[in-house]
Amino acid sequence: MLKDLFKKDKANINVVILMAGTVVSQLIPILISPLLTRYFTPEEFGVFGLYFSLTMILSIPVTGRYEYAIMLPKEDNEAVNILSLSAFLALLFSVFLFIVLLFFHQPILSVLNSEAIGNWYYILAPTVLLIGLYQALNYWFNRKGDYLNLSYSRVARNTNSAVFGLFFGFTKIINNGLILADTIGQAIATGFFYYRFLKKYNDVRKHISWIKMKEMAIRYKHFPKYNILSGFLQNASVHAPAIFLTSFFGNTVVGYYVLSYRIVSAPGSVIARAFGDVFRQQATEEYNKTGNCKNLFMKTLKKLLILSVIPFLLLFFLAPTAFEIIFGNDWRHAGVYTQIMLLMFFLQFTISPLSNMFIIAEKQDYDMYLQFFLFVLVVLSFVIGYKIFNSSEACLYLFTFAYSIKYIIELYLSYQFSLGNKK
Repeated sequence: MLKDLFKKDKANINVVILMAGTVVSQLIPILISPLLTRYFTPEEFGVFGLYFSLTMILSIPVTGRYEYAIMLPKEDNEAVNILSLSAFLALLFSVFLFIVLLFFHQPILSVLNSEAIGNWYYILAPTVLLIGLYQALNYWFNRKGDYLNLSYSRVARNTNSAVFGLFFGFTKIINNGLILADTIGQAIATGFFYYRFLKKYNDVRKHISWIKMKEMAIRYKHFPKYNILSGFLQNASVHAPAIFLTSFFGNTVVGYYVLSYRIVSAPGSVIARAFGDVFRQQATEEYNKTGNCKNLFMKTLKKLLILSVIPFLLLFFLAPTAFEIIFGNDWRHAGVYTQIMLLMFFLQFTISPLSNMFIIAEKQDYDMYLQFFLFVLVVLSFVIGYKIFNSSEACLYLFTFAYSIKYIIELYLSYQFSLGNKK
């Protein structure tokens, strides 16, 4: 099985390229995390977690989800107009968001129940703009099979965030520098993407026109119709813990959750994302040519299972002790949270790359219904965990159970779509 995993086919080489960038981009943040946990308190990590969750949720509607359609046209002159449409919508949304934040400052902070985030409140809009542009350019480079630049961008994103976080933590020149460090990393990665786009693909800009952008907006209108709501529900479900835990139990508890997610889910998810990017590109080609991509689907699933079993077993037995030794005595509880959520992390790693079948088969309506189902379960998880058990651990157990159900359903549907059963 391992021999098959590393066989030199095109898909494997592309995965290796993206995984190389992923490993480098995650290695430095993980290595300096023991320092960050000594420079920043669990409460500061909690404030950062709340801010990060807000940017992720707000980034869903920023491009109208048209970036998903960049992969689909046969011709680049159509794809570049979808890219331009995504960038234009990102700018409009960010301006609108800034105006809303400006005029409703106090009510929003009251709802969030976190005055500590107030100092960073106004960079939400420019950060969301950067994320929107990055997402659109990411899909362009994915379309072109330009995996080296995809890999480099991830290195730039995570490495610069880590380095600036360490700098701000050591110097203490600003309060809670984790937030500014993350924004700087996003800006550098987006700037890198734009520079490389102008360098390699500048000739396609001559095909950009308002008429063609409007045509693409109408042609792929099902993406905003279904994917904005489903994407919002998906991100709201993912980032609900930071918001609910802040409201119910305070910033310190959120800090434990954030470190757990940072160390376990974040590295795992970007490796899975490397598989997902390659799978999306390869599966789209195969699906368009043959009407199905079952063999590629099963081969990718097998690789993900092989890679995941040993690391997740070790985490299950060692997480609390490992967190205490590596990050300090104050952080053992983050290891306990890791054990609680481990099944969710495992299923996320093995199944989420394959969920690209919802896009490839253009089954966004199924995804929207599934995300709505998940969102309801997640909200119930935290309400029940707080109201009945008054326990952050109970909330996370229920949260993990909700996500596990969702991933199992998602795997089944993705496999069915890979068979090419168009309805």
